[in-house]
Amino acid sequence: MNINATLINYFHLCHRKLWLHANGITMEHTSDVVYEGKLIGEESYPQRAEKNQELEILAELDGGIRASAKIDFFDAQKGIVHETKKSDAKERAHVAQVKFYLFLLRKNGIPAHYGIIEYPKLRTTERVELPDDEMSEIENWIKDVSEIIHREVCPPKLSISKCRSCSYFDFCWSGEIEE
Repeated sequence: MNINATLINYFHLCHRKLWLHANGITMEHTSDVVYEGKLIGEESYPQRAEKNQELEILAELDGGIRASAKIDFFDAQKGIVHETKKSDAKERAHVAQVKFYLFLLRKNGIPAHYGIIEYPKLRTTERVELPDDEMSEIENWIKDVSEIIHREVCPPKLSISKCRSCSYFDFCWSGEIEE
C-alpha cells in the first residue's frame, strides 16, 4: 500500500474524496481548478535557482505501508521545502501536506528544517515547521488514511457548501441539486 501526499491532503479535506481517489475514481483530470493550480505551480516562480529541484521521495513504514511524495521544490543546502498552492485561501490540508514532506525527508535521514507554502494569488507565504514531537502525529495520519481507504463503504458527503469547487462535485452531488 502506498500513501502519498495527495491522500494526506485529501484526508484533511474530505474523507469521501480520499476514499474515491484511493479506490480508482479520479476526477482531477476533468477539473479546470486542478489545471489552473498546475499552471500556477509551474509558472509562478520561473526564476528558481537550479539548486531547488523537484524531488520524489519514498519511505517504508511499519505494517508494510509505503509513503511517498513529489515535492515541488526542495532546497537541499538549506533544508527547506517549497510548496506552491493556487488557492486564494490558506487551508489546514496545505500545512498537513508540507508536514508530510518534512516527515518523509527526515525518515530518509535528509535534513529538513521547515517548509514554505507559497500562495501566488495571495502574494503571501506561510512557514511550516514539524517539531520532533509531532512526527508520531504524521504516522497516525498515515494509519488513519490506510484505514479509510480500506473501508468497504465510501464515507458520506460533506455539506454542499464545502463541495462547490471540488473536482468530485458532480460525482457526489449529481441529481441532488435543484437549480
